[in-house]
Amino acid sequence: MDEHGHGHDSGMGHSHNLDPALFESSAATNEPIGLIMTLHICFMVLAFGILYPLGMVLGLARNKWHVPVQILASAVFVVGYFLAHAHNGRNYEPHIAHRWFANIVIWSVIGQFGLGVYLKLHLEKGMLGKIRPLLTRVHKYLGASIPVIGYVQIVLGVIASLGFCYGDHQGQCLAHFIMGSSFVAYGIVMLLMLRVGGPLLIRNGKSQEWYDSWVIMAWGIVNTFTEHRWGHDWNHGDYQHTSMGVIWWAAGILGIVLSRNGKRSVIPSILIILTAAAFQGHAQHVANSGTIHSYFGYMLAAGGLSRIIEICFVWKQDEPTKVDPWQYLPPLTLVLAGLLFMGSTEEQLGYLSLLDIDVMSYINILLSFGFIVFVVAFSLIYLWESLTNYPNSPQTNRGGYTEVVNDRETVLDASSAFLEDDDEEDDFGNDDSHHESMELKNTSSRLNSVPRNAIM
Repeated sequence: MDEHGHGHDSGMGHSHNLDPALFESSAATNEPIGLIMTLHICFMVLAFGILYPLGMVLGLARNKWHVPVQILASAVFVVGYFLAHAHNGRNYEPHIAHRWFANIVIWSVIGQFGLGVYLKLHLEKGMLGKIRPLLTRVHKYLGASIPVIGYVQIVLGVIASLGFCYGDHQGQCLAHFIMGSSFVAYGIVMLLMLRVGGPLLIRNGKSQEWYDSWVIMAWGIVNTFTEHRWGHDWNHGDYQHTSMGVIWWAAGILGIVLSRNGKRSVIPSILIILTAAAFQGHAQHVANSGTIHSYFGYMLAAGGLSRIIEICFVWKQDEPTKVDPWQYLPPLTLVLAGLLFMGSTEEQLGYLSLLDIDVMSYINILLSFGFIVFVVAFSLIYLWESLTNYPNSPQTNRGGYTEVVNDRETVLDASSAFLEDDDEEDDFGNDDSHHESMELKNTSSRLNSVPRNAIM
C-alpha cells in the first residue's frame, strides 16, 4: 500500500469514465492532488468560507458593499468550479457525494444571483410588483442558506480529496461528520442567541432550552430507528447508538416540559454531559481512537457543565442584555468538541499512523480549526452589530460588555432585524436606509408576561 493508503496506481488524467476496479477500497486514486486542484480548494474555501458569509451579513445590515462582495464571491466560485474540471493527477470515483451535491450548490448560487439582479432592477408594475415581496423573502432565506450549503460542500470536498467514507467505512464516517457538524452548529447558534437573539426569545415568550429540547427529542427519535439495520442481527454498536437515541428523545420530552413559559432549564446541558460520558465508554477498534474520543468527551462535558453554571449562577434575570465572559464557554467548547468528533473517524486515525503523526499533534490541529471557526462566527456577528449600531456593538461599549439601556423596546427591536423576517424591501444601495426604516414595536405587554432575559 502506498503512503496515502489507497493501494492504487493510476497515471490517468482527469476523467469521469474510469475503471471501477480503481476504486475497490477508496474513492480516490493515489496520485498527488496537484496545483490546479489545490487552487480549486482554495477558491472554494475563499468563496463559501469567507466571501459569501461576509456578503450575507452585509445584506442583513443593508450595507452598500453587499452587492460588490456577492459579485466577487460568485466570480471566485465560477473560477473554482472550472478549475475542478481542468485538473490532472488524482482522480475520484464518479458517484461521490461531493460531485452530486455540487448541483445543489450551483443552482443555489444561480438562483440567489438571479434574484439579486431582479430585485435590483426594481420591477414593481403588474404581476412583478405583486410577487416582489415573496421573491424578496426567498432571496433573504436563500442567501442565509448559501454559507451552510457551502460548508456542507467543503466538508464533502475534504472527504472526497482523501477518498474517505467509502465502502464499509461510510456508515461510521457519516455518523462522525453529521454529529460533529451538529455540535458545531449548536455552538454557533448558542453564540448567535447570546449576542443578538435574547430579545427575540423574550418577545416569543420562549427560552433557548425550549427550542433545544424539541431538536433533541426529534434527533433522538431519528437515531432510535435509523442506527440499526432492521432485519439484521444486533451488535454492540447498534445497542450503543440506539440507546443513545432513546435517552435523547426521553430527555427532550422532559426538557420541553420544564422549559415551558420562557423558563430556563438544565436538561439539555445534563444530556450533553451524559452523551460525553457515553462516548468516552464507546468501544474503539483503531489505535489512538480512545485518546481522541476521550478529549471529545471532556470537551463536550465541559460545555454541558459550563452551561449549567451559566444558567444557575451567571445569568441575571434583571440584566437582559449583559454578556458575561463566562457565557462564551458553552458555545466555544461545543464547537471544539464538534471538530474533534469530525476528525476521529477510523480512516483519519489510520492515516495518521501511516504518516507517523502522533495523536496529540493531530488534536492540537483540530482544536486550532475549532478556534478559527469560532472567531469567524463571532466576527460576522460582531460586524453586523457594528454596522447596525446594535447595543452590543463596540460603538456602545468599548469594554466588550453590553450596557442595559433605558429603552428596552429599542433593544428588542434592534436584534429582530437579524433574526426575524422583514417585509420591507431591502435597498442595498443605501447603507443608511435601515436606520430610517426601522419600525419600533410595542413589546411592553410581552415583557410583563415572560422573563425579560431568556438569553444564553
